[in-house]
Amino acid sequence: MNEAEKSLLLEQLIQVGEAICRTIGPQCEVVLHDLADMEQSIVWLKGMVTERSVGGCMTARGLSLVRAGRADDSYNYTTRTRSGKMVRSSLVFVNNEQAEPVICMEINFDASPFVAFRRTLETLADPAESYDFQDAFIDDAPQMLESLFQRATDFIGKPIAQMDKFDRLRVVQILDDAGVFELRKAIPAIATYLGVTRFTIHNYLNEIRGKGASDLTDEPMEDGPN
Repeated sequence: MNEAEKSLLLEQLIQVGEAICRTIGPQCEVVLHDLADMEQSIVWLKGMVTERSVGGCMTARGLSLVRAGRADDSYNYTTRTRSGKMVRSSLVFVNNEQAEPVICMEINFDASPFVAFRRTLETLADPAESYDFQDAFIDDAPQMLESLFQRATDFIGKPIAQMDKFDRLRVVQILDDAGVFELRKAIPAIATYLGVTRFTIHNYLNEIRGKGASDLTDEPMEDGPN
């Protein structure tokens, strides 16, 4: 798919997005992502459900799907915004001739009023309910990196200063599985967060991805990231 074909397809998807939003109303949002740049993937947006804007980055769920090579359409999963809105979301990927995802349409529906109404009706029953919050919609890559890094370290359950090499490898593996390293500035940022060199992060990734890197270095940074 060349740039002219991509531009034409985006124009057609914008028409679809406009139709969806105008039909469903203000509780709906449609976002178009150009996957050539994950850090500034949002090229068109209609609606205010997730409080993002053009030039924002891909969602955490989208990053993880692309990284895993499983960019299959994902429908009607529950997420939430930073302000606490309950959102039903779907991701639809468009592939090129090589079956590589190049565009993603994201549809978000603010279900908060309906969730609140249902809970009011179910007050007497008081059922236990859990949601799978896989995305906290974030508008730029640095915030996305910080948020996902915090999730990974929370999973390990240790302060960074007390982590050994195995713990740091596990953090990097969790972030790699989540697609974090699809973002251009991920390696220097994660190196800074963990207090190691960029070279160490590259070696961790080589080991995790099975490239057979030997003599892994794990030196604390003294002069900041390279």
